[in-house]
Amino acid sequence: MKLTRIAKPLRSVQVRVTLAGDLNAALESYAYYYENVHGDAVDAKALIPEILNAFLQADREFQTWSRSSANSHHRCPGSSSINGDAKSQG
Repeated sequence: MKLTRIAKPLRSVQVRVTLAGDLNAALESYAYYYENVHGDAVDAKALIPEILNAFLQADREFQTWSRSSANSHHRCPGSSSINGDAKSQG
């Protein structure tokens, strides 16, 4: 299993995402698999942030890019408008 046992108690999280039926079924199956491996029942929605975090931590290319970007002080494209930093002209 790629996802290790969750060390801290899961907190309530609101997730707004639309999953295709087959992806939702796979997520529900993964929650059942998690319960079988670790012995703890978990809501499938609560696994989404953990799975996303595990994915990002395991992506070596992303980690390399992230380290080099942090050292180069690069910003993500469009980040100023996402954060509301862009001033409207007018």
